[in-house]
Amino acid sequence: MPEAFNYMRIVKVIIEEAVSLLVGFAVAVVILLFNGYEPFPVISILFSEGFRNIEVLMKQSIPVIATGLAFSIPSLAGLFNIGGESQLYIGAFTGLASTYIIYNATGQPVLSSVTGLVSGALAGGFWGFIIGYLRARRSVNEVVVAIMMNWATYYLVLYLIVSRFTDPIYSHMSVFVPASSRIPNVLGFAMIVGVAVLTYIVLRYSSLGYSIRVAGLNPKAAVYAGFNLEKIFITAMFISGAIAGLGGALFVLSVIYSIDTTMSAIYGLGFLGIGIGLLGRNNPIGVVLAGLFISGLQFGGQWVELRTGAPPYLTDVVIGIIVIALSATYTYELLVSKLRRG
Repeated sequence: MPEAFNYMRIVKVIIEEAVSLLVGFAVAVVILLFNGYEPFPVISILFSEGFRNIEVLMKQSIPVIATGLAFSIPSLAGLFNIGGESQLYIGAFTGLASTYIIYNATGQPVLSSVTGLVSGALAGGFWGFIIGYLRARRSVNEVVVAIMMNWATYYLVLYLIVSRFTDPIYSHMSVFVPASSRIPNVLGFAMIVGVAVLTYIVLRYSSLGYSIRVAGLNPKAAVYAGFNLEKIFITAMFISGAIAGLGGALFVLSVIYSIDTTMSAIYGLGFLGIGIGLLGRNNPIGVVLAGLFISGLQFGGQWVELRTGAPPYLTDVVIGIIVIALSATYTYELLVSKLRRG
């Protein structure tokens, strides 16, 4: 019976996503026609170019897979983490600064890279811990805390870059990751996928994962069964923050190598992770696939702008409509289940 149930669930999800995708395309076609663009060439470019270069696809998906996981883990515990943005920021900056400092102090590229990744993960985890602690021990809404921390961290990182870590040659950039400390793109992608697989195993087969899922499904029953909700909330937020911070550090060390003084390369990736988490149905493996899919659409959108002259906002709207359509069914299920529990 469990096997039959899982099979039917998979079939149901596939059908739902297929219908949602068709609806998303239909709305996108209408929007393109209304703006005077031929829809089928645009969509063709969006997909053919977006998924042509596998290496670009992998490296661009690193931070959004991380922030997607950072949203999904607390979501399973009944929390709404929109703090992946600040956790990504602080992880990216801490990873960059630690790598730069350790390399200049020791000259050891491997040591500096490992230090950068670990410090980035710990910094992001601490940021998540703050949100989880205030939610668990002080009953402060996690969304409010996360919004304030997103903006505070944005300006904190900008201040540190401008005041302490500006590149002496390119004044609009931070210092660069030393060449010998950089991580290959493919390895960076493999590491974040490995984190996703490990997350799936923990959530599915460990007592910690079981307690997180029980707390999210029915917090009153979890308390009655003896689970410590405060500990679960804090742990879930720390783990999610650590993954987002690691994603930021990996993105800097393996893809962009520096942070500009507007943080344009990483701005918004934490919020994008919310859509990826929903699109992946809070399943770590689904989050990886959703991250690759959205990264492909974004890369394809750049080619649409180059080949058709379409403004950036138009391709963003088309991509957004497709993402909303694909994640709508799961979002609806989440809302209904929360209302029933309420």
